[in-house]
Amino acid sequence: MHGNVTRRQVIQGAALVGAVVTTGQPALSQGSSAAPPVRPKVRWTEMLPDELLEAIRPHPICYCAYGLAEPHGPYCALGLDWIKAEGIVERAARQHGGVVAPSFAWHVQDRPYFDWLGQRGVRQTLCSAIPADLWLRMALYQIRAIDARGFHGGVLITGHYGGLEKDLRLLCEYYRRRTGSPLQLFAAADAELIHVPGYAGDHAGITETSQLMALRPKLVDLSRKAEGWPSGRWAGCDFPLPDGRSPNAEIGERIVASQIARLGEIQTQLLAAFKPRENWQAPSLTDAESIWHRFESLTRKYWWCSLTLEENDQHKDLTFPGWPALGE
Repeated sequence: MHGNVTRRQVIQGAALVGAVVTTGQPALSQGSSAAPPVRPKVRWTEMLPDELLEAIRPHPICYCAYGLAEPHGPYCALGLDWIKAEGIVERAARQHGGVVAPSFAWHVQDRPYFDWLGQRGVRQTLCSAIPADLWLRMALYQIRAIDARGFHGGVLITGHYGGLEKDLRLLCEYYRRRTGSPLQLFAAADAELIHVPGYAGDHAGITETSQLMALRPKLVDLSRKAEGWPSGRWAGCDFPLPDGRSPNAEIGERIVASQIARLGEIQTQLLAAFKPRENWQAPSLTDAESIWHRFESLTRKYWWCSLTLEENDQHKDLTFPGWPALGE
């Protein structure tokens, strides 16, 4: 994650892109006391052909996780954003059913006009960075593949956030609008799934660090301090916080559990909203390329990823005029 992200900025319109729209954080259901079934395989890449078909049939939901390697203080693994996104969707698939698509640990960073890390004294970003258009283009082809494989819904969760999740939602919306696909889509930052009072999106703060401590405890070492390393600061925090709190695995488990519960609700909504279309076929790869070029030409100037750091700090946000105004 990057940017000076407030809860207002993060919890901004995470929506089911299709017939079902959510506009807030509903109360989590209590659920059953029975333990959920344990699914031995949820990763697409690890399944045999028949196993993938058998996994799709009862739970036709595909999860996609996005993140990258970038500094999260001297005390967290560089891949925190990707590790937590993948860990959350994998746990959700094991609990609620569904398939986890092959992950992609490359994301938007190292933009010369948006040097958020440099502003915080990071001299070498160590990022697995790609341009915004390449990331969104890759996501479009993932959506098309999900559609072509017969899933009814796609859940796209990015652990790296701050505004770019809005661009991902716009892409999902355009895919459905342009193609007429019955595929239901949900796209969000993982922080938008949190339902634990007092905890929201941050960068290497108490929330993200606690999440990593819950998911991969060996990848956090809070004894490491930036001042002790000649490489300089790594965009982290000083713990304990002014309110006395420090990251810990227990709160991390509460945060992750709330996210998994929310994903269960989203999965139910997506599947209920799906309406099959007779003889539907997903776009070809050639068609997808045309869809991408049209999407980019229409929307690029409205992407959050097109903002400069100064514009972002000033909370400038180019209002998307709506598809009809753009001739769609």
